[in-house]
Amino acid sequence: MDSLNSRRAALNLICKVTDQKIMINSINADSSSELLNCDELEKRAAMRLTLDYLRNFGPSSTLIKLYVKKTPPKGVLNILQLGVVELCVNKRAAYGVVNDAVNLTHELNGGSAFSGLVNAVLRKVAKDGSERWSKLRPSSLPAWIARPIKKQHGKTIQKAIEKAHSVIPPIDLTLKKSGPSLLPEGKLMPNGSLRVRGGAVSSYTGYNEGNWWVQDAAASMPVQLLGDISNKKILDICAAPGGKTMQLADGGACVTALDVSESKMNRVRQNLKRVGLKADLIVSDALKWHSKKKFDVVLLDAPCSATGTIRRHPDLPFVKTEKNLADLINIQKRLLDCAVNHLKPGGELIYCTCSLLFSEGEDQIEEFLLNNPNMFASKINLESFGLPKEWESLHSSLRIRPDYWKEFGAIDGFFVSKLIKNNSVKI
Repeated sequence: MDSLNSRRAALNLICKVTDQKIMINSINADSSSELLNCDELEKRAAMRLTLDYLRNFGPSSTLIKLYVKKTPPKGVLNILQLGVVELCVNKRAAYGVVNDAVNLTHELNGGSAFSGLVNAVLRKVAKDGSERWSKLRPSSLPAWIARPIKKQHGKTIQKAIEKAHSVIPPIDLTLKKSGPSLLPEGKLMPNGSLRVRGGAVSSYTGYNEGNWWVQDAAASMPVQLLGDISNKKILDICAAPGGKTMQLADGGACVTALDVSESKMNRVRQNLKRVGLKADLIVSDALKWHSKKKFDVVLLDAPCSATGTIRRHPDLPFVKTEKNLADLINIQKRLLDCAVNHLKPGGELIYCTCSLLFSEGEDQIEEFLLNNPNMFASKINLESFGLPKEWESLHSSLRIRPDYWKEFGAIDGFFVSKLIKNNSVKI
């Protein structure tokens, strides 16, 4: 249940995201000053409220303009927007929301002058705001994301993607092959992922037994598209947090997992231990790492804008900018060039990103193939993997959009390309 403490903490976290440009997942819930006075339930509530606010920033801003003649100071506006989201989206009782909002307004420097406004506006919203809310459009993407999406797919699909971002996403699990094929809490997806709703993941059946791991259905598809990988030597570049590493190991491959972050690799190590799988873990910069060994498969899940995960990370549009994109595109190019050097003749290269942008997907592959005549795109038979034909993109790649699988609760945005190194190439 939301409390004054959790609402206060949420407002502080909102400022951390919108003003300081800090992503929520980089905030340590145990040491963050914004959460120090909260118990565990209040911490979780504060995090949830923050994400709810960010996910519904656009319509909450629009709705408030219908009730006020002059925009109040930012701190007051944040309180109003959080209150609107709690009333119209979370359907919280008006008394608790309004009372806490007024108290929080008094805590602001000079806020007491606006307490009457906050009280009046939120009482009106409680009365007729939900009806008005239902007619509002979801939050718009920032221009640097919206422009290329509109160019790629058109305005209608851009709006569909924005609508998909407004919905709280379910949780997907990848089931270990030796475990049960279904859990009582979940629904099986066309690609074999299991979809569950809310709650602590550690409470799901089979957690302690290591029968599954959390992984969005889209993120599981790059490995699935490899088919049988038994006994294949596979290099997993940029392996953390380890979902694909576990898939590869579970498929019987001899996996070398590479990542530049020691802390992230420790998490991969812990995840592998929980599910009882093994891989050779190496902490190193992929651009500087050298090996005499050549691999049957190289999987490169490249650093990217992560725009395909906005439904899970609604703070991303508030933090990331177009300036970050050019650097990421350059890193992706360099990693692709690096990845092919680790590949045997006839070997397969999987390149994937959780990005909605062609510049980090189709365009990268287009340029890579032009510069690497020894590589060619492999045809992916999507239907054999239970995926619709319309998901196919340029060079037989896979383009997944957040507005897909609406009947199942949607999916993260993702790009996957499968390339093969010509057999005639000498090592």
